[in-house]
Amino acid sequence: MKFNFLVRTRFFACGVFLIVSVANGSAQKMPATKNANTNIITPPIGFDTTSAFNGYLSMQNSAAIMMLQLDNSNYIRIVEAIDQDYMDRNKLILISKEDIVTLSGSKGKGLTFSFELNGNTFIRKMVFIGNTKKTLWLNITYPMDLEELLSEPIDNSIATANIELLD
Repeated sequence: MKFNFLVRTRFFACGVFLIVSVANGSAQKMPATKNANTNIITPPIGFDTTSAFNGYLSMQNSAAIMMLQLDNSNYIRIVEAIDQDYMDRNKLILISKEDIVTLSGSKGKGLTFSFELNGNTFIRKMVFIGNTKKTLWLNITYPMDLEELLSEPIDNSIATANIELLD
């Protein structure tokens, strides 16, 4: 699907930029990216695993939850790397930033953006949950006109994240 390809392309371009940004000027190991265990979260009803990317897809809502594990990184530094220059390059408009605490007590940060694609407005939630060594990255995209229906179930799904399942 054209939507999946565009979302995946933007997602991976954003990931490469974030990893390089976090690694620059750092004496730490180079961050490593791999697919996260999809069992780390309980997806919202109507979201199923997909072979198009690592995560969950809701075809009927044109919504996706892409999941990565970032090793040798932490969510605080990653979120700091998402500055105005990054948002301008990726044509993202920041809506909100929030602190996250999951039901299992893990901490993280969430950023909510809007962006335009083919004349449609979408929401992109970039969620980073983790500790000093490992971070779960959820990249969630859905049409803005479905915000009323999808926001609460997606937030509830984020709350189920259990980083103990990161390998």
